[in-house]
Parts: sequence; C-alpha cells; structure tokens
Amino acid sequence: MSKKIIFLISSTFVTCATLAFIEHGLTINYTIKTISKISLFFLNIWLYSKLFQGFRFTDVLSMKKLSRRDWLYLLLLGTLSAGIVLFAYLMLQPFFDIREIKHDLTNRLGITATGFIFVGIYVTLINSLLEEYFFRGFIFFQLPRKLGYIISPLLFASYHIPMIALWFNKFLIAACFIGLWLIAIIFHKVNEKNRTIWFSWIIHICADIMIIIIGMTLFF
Repeated sequence: MSKKIIFLISSTFVTCATLAFIEHGLTINYTIKTISKISLFFLNIWLYSKLFQGFRFTDVLSMKKLSRRDWLYLLLLGTLSAGIVLFAYLMLQPFFDIREIKHDLTNRLGITATGFIFVGIYVTLINSLLEEYFFRGFIFFQLPRKLGYIISPLLFASYHIPMIALWFNKFLIAACFIGLWLIAIIFHKVNEKNRTIWFSWIIHICADIMIIIIGMTLFF
C-alpha cells in the first residue's frame, strides 16, 4: 500500500475521530462545532494536496460532465430520497422520543427555534456540500475503486453516529449506521460515471430538506 493511500486513510480517520470527540467530549455550541468541522476538513484536504501531487480542488465540481438527462435523473432521485426519509421517519417514530431530540438540540447544542431556521439552511446547502466533497469528492475518488467502496462508506456512517447517539436506542443506532452505509454506497454509484459530486449532492440536499421539514415540527 502506497504512502499516499496510507496517509489518506489514516488522516481522514483521525479527522472523523476528532470530530466525534468534539461532538461529545467538549461542551461547545453548534456554531463552534461547525467551524471545527470545516477547519478539519479543509486542513485534511490541504495537507494531502501539499504532500501529494495530482489532486485539484475543482475537478469533482465540474458541471460540464452533466447532460439535461442527468439533471432530470437527479431530480427524480432527489424526490425519491426525500420520500424515503419521510417514510422512514413515519415508520420509526413510535420507537424514539422526539422530545429527547429537541432537548438535546436546545440544551447541548444551543439551537433555538429561530436558530433552527438558519441551521436548516446551513445543513441543507453548505453542510451537505462539505460532506459530499470530503467523503465522495476527496476520499472516494482518491482511493483505488474497491478500497474506496470500503473506506469512504464506513467513515461516512461512523462520522454521523456521534451526532445522533443521544437520540435513539442502540438498535436504532445500528439501523442508522447500516442505512448511512447503504446511502454512501448509492452516492458513490451515482457519482462514479461522471466523477463529480453533483449527483450525490443534489440527492443529499433533497434528503436534508425533508429532515429539516420534519425537524421544524420540534420547534413550530
């Protein structure tokens, strides 16, 4: 295994582990945690680009590779993803206490009703792009294909679990991990042909819109 691959795997693992510690090991609000995440993602990618040649930040953001048919396909997949999120919520709602989620958002993360609107905009448009760029555009496309399908989905699923660890019981947490892992696999599949992150980002946005709509019922 080359130094390039070893560095990529180890550095991204450290980044995700650090974010997990920040999530529960430090008493800081959502804004500081967000700044920490952006900084760590950027630092990881910047170090990689300085140590190893061949990685350009803009390659996976190219829109020239998408046809009109691709965009229609994206809208279909995005609508489907939002529907799946809503269906999963309705099916699993009896198995968790939604008041606990609101309590965690308000008391641990400092998110108020007004703040949730801004958080929703950030999560939908910016955070989704950060995650797609880091896990798909960076990790997946910089690893050999087979290894990318192993490492990136596992990191993606593991990265999300600390955020929801206080919301659900261990069985739902396990189900969420499997679901996130499968979602990551699908995201890789839709991105792989054109080697951009636009496919997974649009789908991610649609899923997050539904999550935010559901989350608004906690505050309004």
